[in-house]
Amino acid sequence: MSSTTEMVLPSSVVPATWNPDTAALMEFAGLTWMEGQNRRFAPSGIMAAFIQACQRTGLDPTAKQIYAAQMGGKWTVLVGVDGMRLVAQRTGQYDGQDPIEWQATEDGPWSTVPPKAPHAARIRIYRKGISRPLEQTVTMAEFGGKGGNWTTRPGHMLGIRAETHGFRRLFPMELSGLYTAEDIDAGTYDSSEVFVVEPSEDWGALIKEAETKEAIKEIADRAKELNEFTDAVRTQALTRYGMLNAETSPAEADAPTDEPAPHEEAAPEATPAPEAETEPATPTDADYEAQAAAEAEAGR
Repeated sequence: MSSTTEMVLPSSVVPATWNPDTAALMEFAGLTWMEGQNRRFAPSGIMAAFIQACQRTGLDPTAKQIYAAQMGGKWTVLVGVDGMRLVAQRTGQYDGQDPIEWQATEDGPWSTVPPKAPHAARIRIYRKGISRPLEQTVTMAEFGGKGGNWTTRPGHMLGIRAETHGFRRLFPMELSGLYTAEDIDAGTYDSSEVFVVEPSEDWGALIKEAETKEAIKEIADRAKELNEFTDAVRTQALTRYGMLNAETSPAEADAPTDEPAPHEEAAPEATPAPEAETEPATPTDADYEAQAAAEAEAGR
C-alpha cells in the first residue's frame, strides 16, 4: 500500500472522526460531495466496503486505481484496469502477457491490429508456476457497450474487457469482487461478489406509510444518521410531507367561522332606500269655505 493511502485512509465510516486529509481522499474517491451548502455522504456500508477493498488490494484512490460510484441506483466499489495490473504485479506471481489480439469476424484470423468493428478480443496472461497461459476471449455481442469510447474506440475497449476478465480469473484471491465500470454497466458481473450495498431500510415504503409529518421527519433523520438520505429519499419525503400538509381533517372542514371564506369578499350591507316625497292634497270647495269663514271671524 502506498504511503499516501496509509496516512489518510480512514479507520472509521463516521465522518466526524476524519481529519482533513482523510476527508479529501474520501471526496476524491466519490464517497462524499457538496450539494448546495450541504455536505453529503455515501451510505456507511459502501464506505466500509471501500475501506476494506483499499486495505486488501493496496490500491490508491488518489490515482483513480479504486473509487466508488452510484450506478443503476446502487453504490459500488470500482477499479480500473491499471489497478488490476498493479495488484497482479504486487503478488510477485505475475509473469507477463501477450499482446491483445482481435478478430473482425467469427471465422476470421486473429490480429494485433484492432479492426474498426471487432467481433472478439483475446489475451493470454502468464502466472509463475503455471505452465500454460490463461487465455481469455470476449465477444462484442456479449461484452460490448454503447456510446462514448465504445463508438470511437471499440477495439481498445473490447481489449480492456478481455484483460480485466483474464486478471480476475488468474488472480481470484486478490481481485475477486473487484469490477470495472464497464462490467457494471453491461451487467457482466457476479452480483454475489461485487461490492454493492443496498439501503439498510426501504425508506420509500416507510415514508409512504407515514401518517403524520412528525413521522416523516423521524424517518428522514434516521436515514441521515445512516448516510442514506439520498436525493430519491429526500424527494419522497418532501412529496409525502406536502400531501399530508394539504389534507384537511373533517372537523376542521365543518367548523363554523365568523370570518369570510378565503378569496371571498363579505357581502356589503344594504343601503336603505330613500323615503318617497308626498305631494300635497288638492284643496276642495269645503276647504275654501272653511278658510273664508275663519278669515271673516278674525276680522270682527
